[in-house]
Amino acid sequence: MMRGDCRYTVLLTVTALLPFTSLSISDQILQYGIWVYLLVFLIIMLASTIVGGPIPDNTFLVMTGAVAMDSGLSIGWLFIVAAGGGVAGYEINYWSGRLFGLTICQESCPLVLQTRNVQKAIDMIDRFGPVAMVLSRFMPVLNLPSFIAGVNGMEYRRFVGFNLISSAVWCGILLVLGYYIGSISIVSIYLDYFTDIIIVIVVTAIIIALAMFVRDYLKRPRIPSLE
Repeated sequence: MMRGDCRYTVLLTVTALLPFTSLSISDQILQYGIWVYLLVFLIIMLASTIVGGPIPDNTFLVMTGAVAMDSGLSIGWLFIVAAGGGVAGYEINYWSGRLFGLTICQESCPLVLQTRNVQKAIDMIDRFGPVAMVLSRFMPVLNLPSFIAGVNGMEYRRFVGFNLISSAVWCGILLVLGYYIGSISIVSIYLDYFTDIIIVIVVTAIIIALAMFVRDYLKRPRIPSLE
C-alpha cells in the first residue's frame, strides 16, 4: 500500500466514523489537562519516525495551535512538547540508520524503505545538504533524510544541531499559524468539528502506520538457525 493509498483509506474511515461522533472528541480529550501535552509529544514523535509517514503531522500541528487559541492550552508548552517529540522521532531515525544500517532496516521495513524512497532522500541530501532535514519536516520524504544521516555516519553533534533547529522551526511556524487561524471568528465556530475530524484521521493513520510496520516486520526474511 503506497502513501497515497493510506491517506485514501484514512479518509474513507473518517467518513464512516464521523456519523457516530455525537459528542466533541476534542472537548473530552481536553478534560485530561496535562496529559494532552504528553499526547501531543507522542503523536509528533511517532509521526517523525520513518514509519510515521501516513500521519498528517503538519495538519495536526496547525489544528493544535488553533485549539490552543480556543481552549486556553499553553502555546509555549505545546511548542516545547511538540518540538521535543520531533527531535525524539528524528533521533530514533538517526540511530536506527547508524546502528543497524540500510540493509537490515530495509528487511524490517521494506515498504517504507523502498529503493525509490531512499533515493529521493539521498537526492534531497545531495542537493540541500543537512538543510534537507529542515525541509523534510515540511515536505517529508517519509522522514528519511534523518535516517540517511545515520546510515552515512553524519557527525552526531552536527546532526543534533540540525535536528533541534529543524524541529523548532517546523513546530514554531505551524503552531503559530494554527494559533492565528484559531483567532478567526468563522473558524472558531466550527473548530470542534474540524478538530474531531483531524483526531479521527490521526488515530486511524497511527493504526495504519503501526499495522504496516508490524506486517512488514513479520514478513522480513528469517535468518537460518545454526543449530
